[in-house]
Amino acid sequence: MSAPPSSPLLFEKYPDLAERIGYINLGTAPTPVQRLTNLGHNNLWIKRDDRISPFYGGNKVRRLEFVLADAMQKHKKRIVTIGGIGTNHGLATAIFCRKLGIACTLVLFDQTVTRYVRHNLLLFHRYGAEMIYRQSIFEAGLHYYLMQRLRYPQAYFLPAGGSSPLGTLGAVNAVFEFLQQMEAGAMPPPAYVFCPTASNGTLAGLCLGFALAGFETTVIGVRVGVARVGPLQFNTPAKAAALMKTIYDLLKRNAKGIPPIQIKRPVMLDNYCGEAYGMLTDKGLAAVELFKTRADIILEPVYTGKTCAALLDFIRDPAHTDETILYWHTFNSVDLSREAQTVDYHTLPKEFHCFFETRNA
Repeated sequence: MSAPPSSPLLFEKYPDLAERIGYINLGTAPTPVQRLTNLGHNNLWIKRDDRISPFYGGNKVRRLEFVLADAMQKHKKRIVTIGGIGTNHGLATAIFCRKLGIACTLVLFDQTVTRYVRHNLLLFHRYGAEMIYRQSIFEAGLHYYLMQRLRYPQAYFLPAGGSSPLGTLGAVNAVFEFLQQMEAGAMPPPAYVFCPTASNGTLAGLCLGFALAGFETTVIGVRVGVARVGPLQFNTPAKAAALMKTIYDLLKRNAKGIPPIQIKRPVMLDNYCGEAYGMLTDKGLAAVELFKTRADIILEPVYTGKTCAALLDFIRDPAHTDETILYWHTFNSVDLSREAQTVDYHTLPKEFHCFFETRNA
């Protein structure tokens, strides 16, 4: 494996950014690109972001490389963020905050309770996060946006999924990494790129990265998170496009040579999420099993399983038989089960005990 980059490729492309935007290397990029040969399609590929770090893999690491650098430049001593009780973003934040000596507070709301959710709850505690439970997403949002700011006015506040404009630069940079690999012969140019979307960051960043590079491909986001809560949009094509515009404006303010592009609403598939965020689906579970047995690729049922369910349906369509398709794997493949086993759930705050005492999945 090549040495980790001292600076992101985005900064090499636009050198002004290095003087104005912080970055701290947390991974071992570039992550591998490999062909998947046993899933019923002759030209299906995977970008292995699950292998981005030996401590915790997945797309969240790319976001934290920009976010935590910004927090450190601003001398912030605590990160406050929000997510479901099984949030992968929350776990990644807790792990890397601990490594960097930054306190971490997680404001958590309900999702379907599974073994995977319990596993993450134990790991939040294992890595020293302060855990706050507010049952509904509305209550959690109110606590995050109001109460935590009163409690920790000097903290660094990071939105759900780490999908701030700075965090989303991680996915933009990942595109330049991938294109460099493709140009070196790692794989043919993809007609389609599949990724999960729950907080818009990966989808918006990949779309913007390909547009900046002038590369023609269709990025397809598979919605696995809440689309709306009342009138508020959370995970919609319009919301993703708005995030793209914000990031594009950020780049233009901070660097010369940013090309003119047209911000388009990305493609987002809506019919794979299930009835609620975190709820398991038969198609998602089938995809998890198929990828494990035929490709030795580990998925989880909430994000990557549902995304690959959509991908499998897509490649079964004869219209896509001869097209090159890339699946961008955002999951963490680092096994943290031993760390979780060192935690007794009774040591968690009392409001979380019920998730271990009522086992419905």
